[in-house]
Formats: sequence, C-alpha cells, structure tokens
Amino acid sequence: MRGIILIATFALLAATTVKAEDWAIDAHWKNPSDLARIAPLFQHLKVDRKHHTVSLIADDAQLAELGRLGIAYGVDMAKTANMRTFYAQAFERVRGSGIPGYSCYRTVEETYASMDQLAAAHPTLAQVIDIGPTWERTQNASAGYQMRVLRIGNSATDLAIPNKPNMVVFSSIHAREYAPAEVNTHFAEWLLDNYGSDPEATWLVDHENFHLILQANPDGRKKAESGLLWRKNTNTASASCGDDSGIDLNRNFPFHWGIVPGQGGSSTYICDQTYRGPSAMSEPETNALVAYVAGTCTDAGVCTGGVFPDLRDGPLHPTNVNGDGGDAAPSDYPGMFLDMHSYANLVLWSWGDRSSAAPNGPALQTFGRRLAWFNGYSPEQSDTLYPTDGTTDDSFYGSLGVPAYTFELDIEFFEPCAPLLAKTIPDNLAALRYAARSLHAPYLLPAGPDVTRIEASPDLVAAGTPIALTARIDDSQFNQSNGAEPIQNISSAQAFVDGLPWEGSLPVASLAAGDGAFDSPAEEVSASIASGALGSGRHLLFVQGTDASTQAGTPNAVFVDVAEASDIANLVGTITARGDATPLATNLRVTNTSTGESRSGRSSGIDGSYSRPMLAGTVDIHVDAPPGYLSEDVSGVSLTGANTTTRDIALFHACTVFADDVESGSNGWSSQPPWVRSQAATGNSSYVWATPNYGNDLDSSLLRTIDLTGYADSTLAFDDRCDTERNWDFGHVEYSVNNGSWTSLYQCSGRTSWQHNRIDLPSNTDNVGNLRLRFRLTSDSNTTRPGGWAIDNIVVESGGSQCRASQNDRIFDNGFEQEVVR
Repeated sequence: MRGIILIATFALLAATTVKAEDWAIDAHWKNPSDLARIAPLFQHLKVDRKHHTVSLIADDAQLAELGRLGIAYGVDMAKTANMRTFYAQAFERVRGSGIPGYSCYRTVEETYASMDQLAAAHPTLAQVIDIGPTWERTQNASAGYQMRVLRIGNSATDLAIPNKPNMVVFSSIHAREYAPAEVNTHFAEWLLDNYGSDPEATWLVDHENFHLILQANPDGRKKAESGLLWRKNTNTASASCGDDSGIDLNRNFPFHWGIVPGQGGSSTYICDQTYRGPSAMSEPETNALVAYVAGTCTDAGVCTGGVFPDLRDGPLHPTNVNGDGGDAAPSDYPGMFLDMHSYANLVLWSWGDRSSAAPNGPALQTFGRRLAWFNGYSPEQSDTLYPTDGTTDDSFYGSLGVPAYTFELDIEFFEPCAPLLAKTIPDNLAALRYAARSLHAPYLLPAGPDVTRIEASPDLVAAGTPIALTARIDDSQFNQSNGAEPIQNISSAQAFVDGLPWEGSLPVASLAAGDGAFDSPAEEVSASIASGALGSGRHLLFVQGTDASTQAGTPNAVFVDVAEASDIANLVGTITARGDATPLATNLRVTNTSTGESRSGRSSGIDGSYSRPMLAGTVDIHVDAPPGYLSEDVSGVSLTGANTTTRDIALFHACTVFADDVESGSNGWSSQPPWVRSQAATGNSSYVWATPNYGNDLDSSLLRTIDLTGYADSTLAFDDRCDTERNWDFGHVEYSVNNGSWTSLYQCSGRTSWQHNRIDLPSNTDNVGNLRLRFRLTSDSNTTRPGGWAIDNIVVESGGSQCRASQNDRIFDNGFEQEVVR
C-alpha cells in the first residue's frame, strides 16, 4: 500500500456505478497488535512486513469495522475489478456440468466421482471411506454429503511391511478455497496413475499409506460453487448471517479451542468469519475428521483409535497457552499431517496460538524449510501471520505429536486455470512428494540430504550384466528466505535393493563421489551394481545419502528389470531434423502394446543416435518435440528377442506462424499507454515493447490477434525483463479464443534480468482463426519501478495439418519407414 484511502474515500467509491460487494484492499498496520485486531474480521491476511501492509478481500461491513478500529486502508480498484470480473465469468453457467471456463476445478460431485473412479481402477491400491455426515445431512438425510477419505496404499505389501507410516492431507476446509482440493486430487492421481511405471510413486504406495480428504467442507464448497465467497460450514441453526453464516471449521478443533479469544485466534461472534462454534467439535464435520485422524481424545490429551499414534503428552483444554506441559514427540515419530489452504504462499507449523516455539520446533522448522524449497513459499511458524486457535495443525501436533503443517497456496481463492496447472499444482506436488519421501521420520530425515536424481543404466539387463547406478545427493535445498538452516557436506551414499534401511535391508553397495571426494553439499555419486544375484523380474534400487552431521536423508529409487538374454531386444536408430538431417537431442518413450511396459530414452545431440533395450514384442515410439520441432509418434514396430531393430525418425520443423523482433514498427499490435517501442531498456540495445516509468493503479495492455487456422500444438516464446515492484506490480500474459474471456498463461514481478520464456498454448487454441494474445501490466496504488516490463522477440510456432502439409506431410524420409532387424 499502497496509498492510504480513508473511509470517506470509500463512501465516494461506493456511490459510483461499481457494485459494492467485495473489495480488494490493502490495510496499513503499525505493529503486531494491529494485525491481531484485524485478523478476526478476515479469512486470510497476506502480510507485507516490509511495507507494513496487509492485502485483504473485504465487504462493506468489514470496511466499516476497519474504520471503527482506526485502521487505514486503500481500495485497489484494478484488483477489485479483476476479482469481480473473474467471479462473474466463473459462475455464469448451468450448474451440474462443471465450471465452464475453469475446467481445471472439479465440483464436489466431480471430486467424489474422481475418488470412485480411482478406487475402481486400482482396487488393491485405493478405497473410498465414508467417515460421517456433514451438517446438512444431519438435518436431512437427502441433503448434504458424506465426508469421504481416499485411502491409498498397497494392501498386498501390508504383511511384508508392517507399521507403514501414514500421511493425512486435508484440503478446502474453507469452502471458497478452490485450489487446495485440486492439488490434493492431483496428488492422488499422481500416486495411483503412476504406480508401476514411476519408481517413486510405486515405492511410496508400496511402503506407505495416504489418507486424502479432498473436500473437507463439502456443504460449504457447494455454497461457494454458486458464486458466493463462502468460508464456513452451513450450520445456520443458531443464526443466519447471509454469506457469513456457519462455523469456521478450522477454529472448531479441540486442542486449545478458544484459548486466545479477543486476540484474533477465533471469534465468539456468530457472524464473524472466524466464529469457532459454541463448543469444541460442535460440528459433525470436525467430529468426523478428528475421529478418523486422532480417534477419541480425553481432556488429558490421550487419544486412541485414529490413523496416527499418540506419542506426545499435553492436555486438550489448559486454562492458558502456557499450560501445555512442553513435552516433545519422539524424534523418530512416523507420519505427517498437512492441511492445504489458499491464499498467502506460506508453509506454516505449530504453534499458532502462541509465539513460543513448539517442543519439536527446531525439527518442524527444518522440515518446513525443506518443503518451502519445493513450492517457493515463505516458511514460518503459524503465529507470525496472526494468532489462531482450534486449528487442524495445532490440534493434531498438540494432541498426538505428529508433524503438522499448513500450506497457504497460490494468489487467489479461485486461481485461474493456467497458473494453477502450470505452477501451483506442479510446485506443490513436488513438495508433497518430498514430504512422502520423508514419512518414516519427518523430524529427522529432512535434516539430512535428499536424493534429487537417480538413474540406472541399463534398466533392463540380462542376469550377470553390471548396472551403472548414478545419483545426485543434495543437502542444500532449503528455503532460506526466513532464517537459515545449516548446510553440510555429503559424507556417504548407500544403495539398497527392494527395501529401505529401516525395514532391515542391508546396503548392496557404497556409492563413490564423482569427483573423487565427498567435500561438497551436493555430490554426483555412482556405483556398479552386480545383477547376478537378482532374480528375474522388476527390482527397486534405493539410494540414501548421509551428510557430515551423520544424518541420513530422504531416499529415492529407480526400477531395474532382469530378464533372459533371449527375451531382450534392442531398438536403435537416429533422431534428426527432416530435410537437413540435423542431429537432435530429445527424449523418447517406447511402450510395449501388449504388456504396457514403457521405458524412456534419449537421443544424442552429437549424431542423433539412441539405443533402447526392450522386452521382445510390438512397440509404439513417442518422440518429444525439442524446441523448434514437432513431436512424433511411430506405431507397430516389431522387436525380436536377442536381435537389434533399427528405426530412424525425422522430425518436422515447427512452423513460425508469427514472429516480431519489434524492429519494424507496431506490426499489428494495439497498445495502451504506457506501452511504447523503446531502445532504452536496460540490457537490450534493440527495440522492445516496454512500459518505462509506469504509473500507479495501472491496467494496461499490448494486444494482437493471430490466425491459427489449420495449426495446432502451438508455443509462444518471448524474452522479457520484468522490473516491477516485487509482489505488487505484475506482468501478465493472457490469451482469448473467439473473443471470449481471458485466460492467464504467465505472470512475472520484480525481476531485473532478461530471460527467455517458452509456453505451450492450451489445446483450445488449436485451429483458432482469431487467437488474441495480450501482455498486460497491472500496478497497485503506490511505488513503481522506472524500468517496468519489457518484451522482445515474440514468436508463435505451431504444428498441425497446415504445418505438416507445407513440409510434404511425410513422416519418414530416405526409407526411414523400413525396419532393419539383425
């Protein structure tokens, strides 16, 4: 903030034609006590500690309350308009067919259908469990929902691997937070759909159990799907407060419930956003979730019958926050709890109701900083945002001792699909996968190094053929933006076959440092693994590293298959450019059409050659498209055991549909001030499109229409320098098809260096005659940067029938359609 606009200014805004529903504002706070007074009024506070501002979404009543409290604020009109447009577009639909324009989000019914489909497709790996009714169903058996858990784990390995660690993940317990449920559902799909083909997904499902509550507040979510900014459950028995009705489920959990009233921890006023309910666990949703995760808990804090063991002492209801007793959970506690929310870009851990560190605070912090490295969020103890009580993470850590975290995802309650799919989901899947790799001992393993890469070559061998095992071990992957974790040199790495060290497996090899010495926080390591003692079939080779503090870290694994030499065929060839035969380095995947066996390979950039051992049979080949080329698929290649089959593949060049180096005038672009062609951009002496000395409260676009008729599989490439006020002023790349709504492709803020960007355009741009592209700069109400956003070398490349036809539309040149078997 952003310039401060006081209450009188708001009255003027409300009198305009803008509908006064919800406003995007920046409130100014002077000290932590201001935050504590603001917190009960709102769901989330995105706090800027440098500028002493907090970004909020507020309605008229909340704005009036801020005025009563003497809190100055500014209304961000550009963000307010964007938010309202977004919601209007999102909810102009006929209910029952998803969310048109935002197909990346599933409704409650669609989420439940996905759970059922996953369980039906993987009956030995997944099951759907009903754990109790929602509030509406307790009032009417034909209304509301059953609370549901998707439980994932390989039941066939239960006897061989007893006492598997558990991971419980809640999402969207606050109804208007859409992204968490999608991240959680994608995690379930990653685990199950990749089982058997991806070694990491396979060993996690074999060795651990996952309990995913995808929609933790389905009644409230259904309200939100009607277009309301609904947060709580839908219990209106005591009072109706319009959109603010219900109980905040994440203030209704039992541990320390209501222990910091009047300080922002929760509210006793039924219409407040953080209303905690009349008593702890007053709501059927909370009861069902606690019973499943913790079981039955006494006032003394002794819990039995839940997913997690109770390994920490501490009463549920002390008279104040200092009455906990201070007992720590054992350092080898197995398992983890996570609750995903949006929005604030945070990784949070206990305590939330006091500023003192939890008994396991140092280990919680270490694990949190590891997790935050993957999703890029700020790692913080929960109370640093604002105090909370009766929350999920404090309840399960406090009553059980399980490491418990909250993720605050993304940038909006209802994030556009493009950034959700391109960044929020992938980044948080990486964090969830790391968490899963740490489940055996989350208080210990994150202090050790992670296995960030592992490969075996060859991964299909005849018995007796040595296997070259390589890996990268890295101790440095902490988010150090909020304090620093110690980083140690790697001291050793061990390999294990078909089991983990804590399951009794003995190491089969010590891996050597690639440079001859273990003297760095990140090391490339390798070993030769004898395959003679391995039986026929698929095996998992695990690697675990240890650092100089003697702490072992998280392991990972790779598949190796052993077969008879007479059953192994070799597929070889070259991948080159069509026409000029330029060698291409790219990835390929070969899939046996009968067995489903799928293996990856890579061609050489020197001569384009590749070699891929496969079990004999008929295979399909998919070649990924390197930049400037089109991907290719070849079907029905016959492989014979103990023989080599040669298959050379030539890739089509991608067609340049549009290119602009900004040197030749406006070139069809429509520009709003302050967009100009400029030669004054730092780091680039040529002409660029730029927004130098941009102003406040800006929403300005550079726009062009491109004809993609006959083209498909398009990419957008451009260079940019995004010298804006970091985290406040943004560059957006967006597209629209057939004059429809705008969809985000890219966002930048606060980067002073130039970078090259290459973005795959979504499939709904295929064969579109009037694709609109725009580069849009938005700024808030205060503080700018003189450089602004600069764009150069804008290129759209495409494939599709038109592109292939222009290159004679033949897949193979020079007899490439012939197979050679020898």
